[in-house]
Amino acid sequence: MNGNVDRNFNNAMTIWSWPDYSPVQGLYNAKIYQILSLNPGIYTFEATVGRLSASINKEYVVVSKGIEVNNIEDVERFALSYQEVVPGIPEGTVLQCEFELKETSIVSVGLSQSSKKETLSHLISVCVPNEGDTAEKLRELVSGTDITEKRLIEAAMYSPEWLNITADYLGWEGFKSGCCYFMAHMNESYSDKITALIAKYTPISVEDLQNGAFDIKWFKDAYATLGEKRFAMLYDAAKYISDGAKHSRARKYADAVLGKLDPEEAKTAASVKRNKDMLMAYSLIPCNDDEIMKKYLFIQQFLKESKKFGAQRRASEAAAAKIAMQNLALSTGSSDVMRLKLRMESELFESIRPLFEPKNVGEVSVWLEIRDGKTEIACEKGGKQLKNVPAKLKKDEYIVTLTERRKQLTDQYRRTRTMLEQSMEDSTVFTLSEIVGLMKNDSVKPLLENLVYCYDGKCGVMIDGRLCTVGGEEICADGTSELRIAHPFDMYADGSWRDIQKYLFDDQIVQPFRQVFRELYIKTAEELENCETPRFAGNQILVKKTVATLRGRRWVCDLEDGLQKVYYKENIVAKLYALADWFSPSDIEAPTLEHVSFSDRVTGKPIKIKDIPDIIFSEVMRDADLAVSVCHAGEVDPEHSHSTIEMRAAILEFTLPLFKLKNCEVKGSHVLINGTRADYSVHLGSGICHIQGGAALNILPVHSQHRGRVFLPFADDDPKTAEIISKVLLLAEDKKIKDPFILDQIH
Repeated sequence: MNGNVDRNFNNAMTIWSWPDYSPVQGLYNAKIYQILSLNPGIYTFEATVGRLSASINKEYVVVSKGIEVNNIEDVERFALSYQEVVPGIPEGTVLQCEFELKETSIVSVGLSQSSKKETLSHLISVCVPNEGDTAEKLRELVSGTDITEKRLIEAAMYSPEWLNITADYLGWEGFKSGCCYFMAHMNESYSDKITALIAKYTPISVEDLQNGAFDIKWFKDAYATLGEKRFAMLYDAAKYISDGAKHSRARKYADAVLGKLDPEEAKTAASVKRNKDMLMAYSLIPCNDDEIMKKYLFIQQFLKESKKFGAQRRASEAAAAKIAMQNLALSTGSSDVMRLKLRMESELFESIRPLFEPKNVGEVSVWLEIRDGKTEIACEKGGKQLKNVPAKLKKDEYIVTLTERRKQLTDQYRRTRTMLEQSMEDSTVFTLSEIVGLMKNDSVKPLLENLVYCYDGKCGVMIDGRLCTVGGEEICADGTSELRIAHPFDMYADGSWRDIQKYLFDDQIVQPFRQVFRELYIKTAEELENCETPRFAGNQILVKKTVATLRGRRWVCDLEDGLQKVYYKENIVAKLYALADWFSPSDIEAPTLEHVSFSDRVTGKPIKIKDIPDIIFSEVMRDADLAVSVCHAGEVDPEHSHSTIEMRAAILEFTLPLFKLKNCEVKGSHVLINGTRADYSVHLGSGICHIQGGAALNILPVHSQHRGRVFLPFADDDPKTAEIISKVLLLAEDKKIKDPFILDQIH
């Protein structure tokens, strides 16, 4: 470790100072304290308050006060790991911090000079058993010495090569499983051997375990087999393979599963102090069906509240919420997180179904009503529908309940809509019976009934509980048939894309998100053998705006790799590369995009584009196109994206026949119109209108008037598309124009 050394406490403490960087991610201009050797007792030392990150000016990190630790190693790691975010304390303030040391340790980590304890610890880590070493030989060697079972357990935990011999020596049933359990949930790093050991006991990946995932079945088996006393001995020994944070988290998890953790205390710590470990532990507390719903809603609320924080914190809290949902699914016996979410959303609706029945409150009758997927409070007086609930009744207990449940269902609609779109991108599989069952939920039904599904390579729509082509031909009706929410690539490969687009227009079907009219990107022959694509190279982007735009598309900023999107199931990482500081945007010149690349999530090795699933490739390219078109740094209109123009051309192709217009032709990025008064062109990107061979026409849009008057086959708010279609329809029938401002320009 590099740094300036200042010795205090008679060589008992070394202060390491980093002027610009510290090992604690995001902690700048702070002092880190390393302990050399201290006797048990109470100690006080000074800690300098440092900035949490360069972009946050009002929150600082300070080492917590009054911590009680068991050994030197914990003190040392505590200084690195246990911090509080304290608002309002000026940077550079020196605070007195106190800790109580209970006992000394056999391990000392990260010292700048060798010590007896460090040397012995190193020897333990590099020593491995000989071929002739057995439990009996170990018994002979330790006989007559003061080496206890506790010390042997600590050594075996610290150096896994000795696990088998120690297990035979102790004769404890479940000893090896218990040690591997702690290595899995508390280790700082995983060697190939430890990874292989862990894989024998749990299907959870080591990355998820390191992030906080918990194998509840493994814990219960280990705890039941070893018993409370022996399990506690292993837990105590595990402090030598973990920093204080993970060791403390393991205790919280154990207390949660055993029912020792108070749910209200955990909720308070998670919501008020934003303690992510407590959030993940809270999801593990045993509970009944009613409490599962409370936990689910609490995790969703935690995730919703994180939106007010910065990018890094929001990303870490989103990861914690994801792990909490995984833990909740495991602890409740659900097969996966997606099915738990859908089950919770269905149960949430069933619990408030009685509120959809009219009830008299004073002189009016009120009830909840779903209109086009949106939940509203319906109010009627004397057989006449009222626009709003009378003001004098708004504080009535029943009206307050309706208002709360309306908000709950509105949040549910948004969550489910996002979840279904992600399911399409992730190719999540559902059974036909699951889809039909979810349609019984009136809040979710409008989302599901207008989607296109794919079964065995064939795309179709739901008709009376069966999957059929848009022509009415049955594709499947077996409840066990596995379906996916179709991606445009499925329709493209099936050859049914155009027919399905026409079906939506003919039946005026509005989809909850862009599915059928979603932009599609196909791999080119030149790209197949490459690991990166330069499709969007040379485009200058606004860094801050790009990060904000792609955040909602599950892209995250990495300190080393910049913007990246991780596909965990497929073990693929997509990276958007630009010579930019994604955390401190340049004020001088906007950076230029270089390429989009793909690599293996586990090994980091590049992956050829031909080996990337077509749907993943299309979605990554769509996100990159979104960044280029919306976050451009030049004066080009942000709507000039090639994919957006293609989508608008397709919508116009189906819109014009509805109005029986034959004087319009889509050519490239323009619509050419043969009008009665003149010939016109409308650009599909910008919406700018020209008289062919003449001047531009200044036609001012009123976006609020387009909404609801021009049919769009998706629920996204896209005023520009509505504006362009309205201008085309207006100019196609220019003989009906009466606005003198427009007529003067034409003449």
